[in-house]
Amino acid sequence: MELAQPATKRNLQSLLEAADGSIKASIENLIENYKTAVVDTRLSVLDILVSSPSLKISLGAFINMLPTMRVRQYSISSSPLWNPSHCTLTVSVVSAPAFSGTGDQFLGVASNFLADLKPGDLVQVAVRPSATAFTLPADPSVPLVLFCAGSGLAPMRGFIQERATQIQSGRKDVGKVLLFYGCRDPEVDYMYSDAELKEWSLIGAVDVKPAFSRAKEQSEGCRYVQELVILTA
Repeated sequence: MELAQPATKRNLQSLLEAADGSIKASIENLIENYKTAVVDTRLSVLDILVSSPSLKISLGAFINMLPTMRVRQYSISSSPLWNPSHCTLTVSVVSAPAFSGTGDQFLGVASNFLADLKPGDLVQVAVRPSATAFTLPADPSVPLVLFCAGSGLAPMRGFIQERATQIQSGRKDVGKVLLFYGCRDPEVDYMYSDAELKEWSLIGAVDVKPAFSRAKEQSEGCRYVQELVILTA
């Protein structure tokens, strides 16, 4: 079950029926200010129950309020030309103070599960084809302009790696990639900057245009990708 899912108005109504006194007034306030008090802060049923220990509901009622855990989908971040029997994933591990203001740490379920895996651990996965339009052109000479931010770099890395592998194999007609990439700080979350992106830039596979939201002085005064696109144009 999704324990951290924001409480629905139906959930709040059920809790209201089991509440009394000041707790009842507090839940009524959540209902009246649903977007700002619940949706924006991602306040879950579990958060409400923990903060209001006198609010009693049965375990069965609690479980019935929770949605089934959804499947997490990640883009493959490597090219089969690099290694036809291997693939990589690029995942941002979510671990930060909860928006609810409860003082708890919010941990992404799937990202922390993946981060805690050890070599040799077994994981159940399924591979699905990407959307028809979200693939490299059949003609490798076609240049590309890519836009992404954060771990959205994942599929773009696979595309660039394919072009780089083609160049390294001696192919001369490979179209160059122009990558607009947004992140917070070049010293914190500029993924692959000192490894693949630097190497692929040197061989002419990609021209990287980074935008740093917290260090705009290092990205031509631009905080976000859209600003950098306008400046580049």
